[in-house]
Amino acid sequence: MPVTDEVHALRERLRRDYDHFSPAQQALARYVADHIGDLPLMSAHEVARAAHCSPATVVRFAQALGFGGYPELQQLVRRTQRPWLPPPRQARSLGVFGGGDGVQAALDAERHALEDAADRLGQRGLAPLAQALVGRQPVLVAGDGHARAVINVLADRLARLGMPVVGITGLEPADRAWLGSIDRRSGVVAIGIGREARVAHAAAHAGQEAGASVVALVDSSLSPLARLNLARVVPADVRGGAPSLVAMVAVAQALAAAVEGVRRAPGAADTASQELSAVGA
Repeated sequence: MPVTDEVHALRERLRRDYDHFSPAQQALARYVADHIGDLPLMSAHEVARAAHCSPATVVRFAQALGFGGYPELQQLVRRTQRPWLPPPRQARSLGVFGGGDGVQAALDAERHALEDAADRLGQRGLAPLAQALVGRQPVLVAGDGHARAVINVLADRLARLGMPVVGITGLEPADRAWLGSIDRRSGVVAIGIGREARVAHAAAHAGQEAGASVVALVDSSLSPLARLNLARVVPADVRGGAPSLVAMVAVAQALAAAVEGVRRAPGAADTASQELSAVGA
């Protein structure tokens, strides 16, 4: 099997078997799926720290996936994702450099990682979400746990734009009443961070059932929320595993700015409303 096909098969297996993994394995699977290109730059200990699991879990997980160990998994990824890296012996020493070639390789790898993060957070990623929210009344921003901080920022920024916004951070009777009031004119932003996605998933489901415009901001492509058929942004932190809370807040601010930009564009709101009506029909 070609190397690129093997990497694709690995991604698909992580998604297919995700629900059967242990909590530690799920955290590791999310990290591997979202940062697979960074593995050649990281030791098993670094991956474990980023994914909040033990180094032994990293080794056993690689073996469970059919590799002889973590170095074999690194080798597969290096050949297809980062062919410019030096041989594995040098790659493992990145961080304590012994020569100019290693430094240049690290800088090249970092540049590619930063470009990937910029793509995920750029207008190409945010524009579909912004267009989906313009003209919606009200916009429900939903999530629980750590997502509450992101919800507060996004709801505040959208409200400053004059948009009717409701924050949903639980499933109490009042929250369920708001979810039950969603209709085709509504917009829903479901925000999921880590395993705390129960409220976001409930809001996304309610929005889809009502024919509303539903978008998502999630921290991993393996999140159940990310696997729903809706417009979404999955920001990737360059080195720290799942994106930090600060990074998620920054994305929420960028999304609000993108919404403002769409609203200011001549005729943009009318066009967005027409397109969304056609999709919901």
